[in-house]
Amino acid sequence: MSNIIDYIGWRGDIDFCASPLNEIDAVILCQITYLNFEGIIPSEFCKKGVTLKQIAQRFSASPDVEDRSDTGALINRETVDLFIKAANSTRFGNIEASGFVNKIDLQKEEQFAALAFRIRKAGKRNPSVCIVYRGTDDTIVGWKEDFNLGYKETVPAQQDALEYLEKAASFFGGRISIAGHSKGGNLAIYSAANASPKIQNRLLLVYNNDGPGFSEGFFKTDKYLAIREKVRSYFPQLSIVGMLFCHDTGYTTVESDNEGLYQHDPFSWHTEALSFVKKEDTTEQSKFIASTVNQWIQEIPQEEREVFIEAIFSVLNSTNAKTNTELSSNVFSSAKTMFKSYSKLSPQTRATIGKVLQLLFKVSVSNIESTGLSAALGFKD
Repeated sequence: MSNIIDYIGWRGDIDFCASPLNEIDAVILCQITYLNFEGIIPSEFCKKGVTLKQIAQRFSASPDVEDRSDTGALINRETVDLFIKAANSTRFGNIEASGFVNKIDLQKEEQFAALAFRIRKAGKRNPSVCIVYRGTDDTIVGWKEDFNLGYKETVPAQQDALEYLEKAASFFGGRISIAGHSKGGNLAIYSAANASPKIQNRLLLVYNNDGPGFSEGFFKTDKYLAIREKVRSYFPQLSIVGMLFCHDTGYTTVESDNEGLYQHDPFSWHTEALSFVKKEDTTEQSKFIASTVNQWIQEIPQEEREVFIEAIFSVLNSTNAKTNTELSSNVFSSAKTMFKSYSKLSPQTRATIGKVLQLLFKVSVSNIESTGLSAALGFKD
């Protein structure tokens, strides 16, 4: 089946005047935002930004191109190829990019990156702007911030996403789209919902690509209801990351050819001429995992959630690895260090970890029995 790289081959010669930004364009821009453009794309917003074609030339000619092309253990290595193909196409080549932010703050436990893409159309006075938030990258602190969503009302990346949108809206005229993949999808919805009514009125669409959700109450707030009709959420058949926490109804399920967690990768999402290939709903396995994990999270008292998450990441951090790639480069040594670190945790903390894991097992067994999913999930009687 065809994917987002094939889409560029089909549609790359059609500019945005003839065919406006669509869901596949948005996810392509999301994927491009995973690359390291430090020193190549201006950090400030520009009325006349650098085109993607120019950026690709600078990227390829940079002395550290090999390091820039290393997307880590979790981001598809075809991202560079996608970027180069898009940048050399008529459709994407003249998009102007500016406002590149890549922030890692270990003290605040934050990973945040964003880009503003300016899309010009002939005869239009004000080009439209697509604000894109990067999802979780290879950094361990990025994953820590994701887990913090499980017990904190807001995380630093959400606050920075709102501030970024406000600054971009103040600088640029015209209509605004917002997009993100993974955590970036959560940031897209959060920033749009919390923006001022003036900014919300300028919004075209908000694209959430397999991003984790929010508390159930979030979707009943006036601020979310004000943008609800503009939100477009896309989840693969076996969505795991995207099904965390609560979601609004009306999302779109996308056909994927990967297995399990790897369906999170947009390169596995099947495409047609103007849209993704749709499925009726997520799989039974996806529903089981989502209901189990979310029920588990809800049944853990908030204080115990915090203790559990902080303990797990203190063990991971004992390896001094900053990225998942570093962590996996020497599995034996990392495991040995983590075991030592775990043994030094207080008895109370270890007891909480055990209690939380026992609850996960209990919830899993209960859901398997109540839903009759034993056969579907590969369990034998």
